[in-house]
Amino acid sequence: QPSTLAAAKLLVAAMALGPFVRIMAQVAMVAGGAIGRAVMEAYKEAAAGRGAAAAAAQKIARRRMSLDEARKILDAEGSVTAEVIEEKFSTLDKLNEPSEASPGSPYLRSKVAAARTVLIESLKKSGEATEPKDEKAKPPEE
Repeated sequence: QPSTLAAAKLLVAAMALGPFVRIMAQVAMVAGGAIGRAVMEAYKEAAAGRGAAAAAAQKIARRRMSLDEARKILDAEGSVTAEVIEEKFSTLDKLNEPSEASPGSPYLRSKVAAARTVLIESLKKSGEATEPKDEKAKPPEE
């Protein structure tokens, strides 16, 4: 009987694959656990502002920001002076710096610094600004 012979061959093939499938499942479980641990470690580093994740956040923030985006970040609508920009920058920078209570946010600090730089450069181009008093516009380095 050909159908019983085919069924028997299929059963033998399935039984031969059983240990292989079990081994592959175990390998997948171990690899999945390692990947999960790596993702959690990267998240912890990003939250603490260290490592490759923080460097990536700073790199993203360093790309050229539009004047409109800079105005929104520093809440500087209309015509503003360099002093107002410096005051808003200082406030936001202090709120996002690392402290005992919080790890701070390197990403937000770099975005605020980039916004300050864009707005100051815009004022210089229009001839309305003088040189800022302090040079805190650089992103935080850790």
